[in-house]
Amino acid sequence: MTNKRKEIIRVGLPWGIGMFIIMTFILPYFNGEPIVLKRVFIAFPFWILGGLLFGYAMNRWLPKEK
Repeated sequence: MTNKRKEIIRVGLPWGIGMFIIMTFILPYFNGEPIVLKRVFIAFPFWILGGLLFGYAMNRWLPKEK
């Protein structure tokens, strides 16, 4: 795996997993909504993909530290 791919995964996955937890469990809990297993299974791949896209965007458009 190239260094660029590792960086995308290193930045994107924690963001995607964090957003998955917040949007799927924490916000519905505070809003009094039920946490439905179907919603969890649908949301997980979307947030992981979103996290990888976020990691790609950060890697592509932010200036590199040297």
